[in-house]
Amino acid sequence: MIKPPPPLVLRPFQKEDVLYIRKHNYRVLVANAPGTGKTVECLSVIGLDRVKLSPSLIVCPASVVWNWHKETRKWCKWAKICVITDKNTPIPQEPFHMYIMSWSLLVDRAMELVARGIKLLIADEAHYAKNEEALRSQALYGVARSVPHVLLLTGTPLVNNEQELENLKNILGCSNPPMIRRLLEDVAPDIPPKTRATLPVYLPPKIAAEYRKAVDEFERWLKEILAERMSQAQADLAARRALAAEALVKVGYLRRIVGRGKVNAAVDWAARAVRLGEPVVLFAEHSAVINQMKKQMRKQRLRYVSITGTTSKRQRELNINSFQNGEVPIFIASKAGGTGITLTRARHLCFVERFWTSADEEQAEDRIRRITQKYPTKIWFLHASGTIDERLAAIIERKRRMVRDAIGIENIAVNPESTVMDIIASWSEHVEAPVHNGDAMLGLVRALPPLPSPKETHMIVFKGPRWNKAAVKSWAKMNAYHISSIRFDGRVHRALNHPPSFFLSGSFQTFNISKEIQLIKGKRRRNHGKSKKRRKSKLLRETLPQRSEVIRRKSR
Repeated sequence: MIKPPPPLVLRPFQKEDVLYIRKHNYRVLVANAPGTGKTVECLSVIGLDRVKLSPSLIVCPASVVWNWHKETRKWCKWAKICVITDKNTPIPQEPFHMYIMSWSLLVDRAMELVARGIKLLIADEAHYAKNEEALRSQALYGVARSVPHVLLLTGTPLVNNEQELENLKNILGCSNPPMIRRLLEDVAPDIPPKTRATLPVYLPPKIAAEYRKAVDEFERWLKEILAERMSQAQADLAARRALAAEALVKVGYLRRIVGRGKVNAAVDWAARAVRLGEPVVLFAEHSAVINQMKKQMRKQRLRYVSITGTTSKRQRELNINSFQNGEVPIFIASKAGGTGITLTRARHLCFVERFWTSADEEQAEDRIRRITQKYPTKIWFLHASGTIDERLAAIIERKRRMVRDAIGIENIAVNPESTVMDIIASWSEHVEAPVHNGDAMLGLVRALPPLPSPKETHMIVFKGPRWNKAAVKSWAKMNAYHISSIRFDGRVHRALNHPPSFFLSGSFQTFNISKEIQLIKGKRRRNHGKSKKRRKSKLLRETLPQRSEVIRRKSR
């Protein structure tokens, strides 16, 4: 008999937040840190007051639209939901309890939805509307002024300056709106800690030369553009924005070169972790870097799934589930995977490329560190010394430290333009490389050879106190080995993949995977698989006349 799923229950602090939201007439800034369950709090509020709050409009990043849909179906089974996916498709005329759409559609479809009598606006990642001059911010203001109830959700309420925080408050229509702010450590004091570490990476000579050439070109451009601005006394806001936009492209080119140069090191790092039985998550920003990592992983027979901006809703869910269920050991993501998903099966997360802001990095880090995480988590940064990595690291860490020291929390949202202007302002300054742990030689050592295929594997031997039957099965599953039996002799676990009869006598070899794991492989008998096919074919030929006779009798 299949057991029914456990009932959905809010945690005590979530119940407190729901009461607070209801007490303040559903106009609240919910600024809880990522991983604390802001989504389920809002859906619980709607469930308690469905008549008063329906229809509701949920505006969220495109990458989490379908996650909102999934959670809504889970927590509000009664609700009729409409997901708006483009600018032109007409919205059905029948009434819905909830409308869900991305920020990119807000400008075009906001007032159309207001005309449907929206009672509650939920703006997820509300700091997207921190700039009052942006069209999406103006559209959100328009909706907020037209509906009776507004919930703003953000894990990063602190932005570039006080004015931007004021803009968020203005959406709620008051200078001192009700606000909920909880950190993960506050609501789950027993959650294991998170640490950060930097790993030095050495760029291949060819890419290092390409990078030096690009830096020379960038410095010439910077010198010319600054001299031009000085001579024309261009200091107005428009000139600054134009400079930031152009510099963003040029600095982005430097980052992409460095990212490509770190691919081999990233794949090597992931391969070593997987051999130790550790599933890992890797983040990168540029599609060229991600595609190169995938290609290299296929060469090394490393199994992975990925999420980028082009991943479909169905594939996104399949990839997340296959990683969380232990079917694959590596999860690769772009910034599109930095919000709205849970990857707590991993304890290690690696940034192959630094993101532009600390807020984006912390959102990504919290994919593996959520309330359900049972183990300490470690965040790794691959760092190429003498490159743009040093400047990005220095700027991001300085701003993170500044905010932490000032108000006691790390979350800060700055935009790429702000970061790139800081890079320009400090380009002539010497930047120290960050301190790193260990003497890693990533990028210099030869890549690990691929693991032997399951077809040529006889047995895998695990030794050491951390291995038990469950751990052995988990390791075999994520590396696609099909274990038929596991024997423990008091010292080692022997996992049988194929019996000796599958292989030629005397062809066995030992393949060292790590200090604790050895794999015994052999040369497969040529006729083993063919004999099975012959037997199957012979059986089919023998039964075919009988099956034909039965069919003829039935047809009569």
